[in-house]
Amino acid sequence: MAGKKKEEGKEYNSNWGGSRDNSGRPKKKYIENVKDIMSDHIDQDMVMDKLRQLIENGDYRAIEMFMKYVHGTPKQTMDLNTTGDVDINFTLKNLIKFKEEE
Repeated sequence: MAGKKKEEGKEYNSNWGGSRDNSGRPKKKYIENVKDIMSDHIDQDMVMDKLRQLIENGDYRAIEMFMKYVHGTPKQTMDLNTTGDVDINFTLKNLIKFKEEE
């Protein structure tokens, strides 16, 4: 058994872990190749004209995409302040009903 060893009834393969073909994220070179192919075969002016038409017709997704790419996604904030009293005194028994108590 080339590349395999047996320990305590289990077989282990020396190829476990590490990189494998067709696994994980696409390589940067592959992504750049896809970008080049798309740029060679798709007229960017046509794409911009179509986007302009969609925006003029009120297509919300086209407007949102344009705004995100041109102006960025708005910063999201979260208000963590509370008003009023919050009772944080509890026991596990108050949260879970055990079978014996039913």
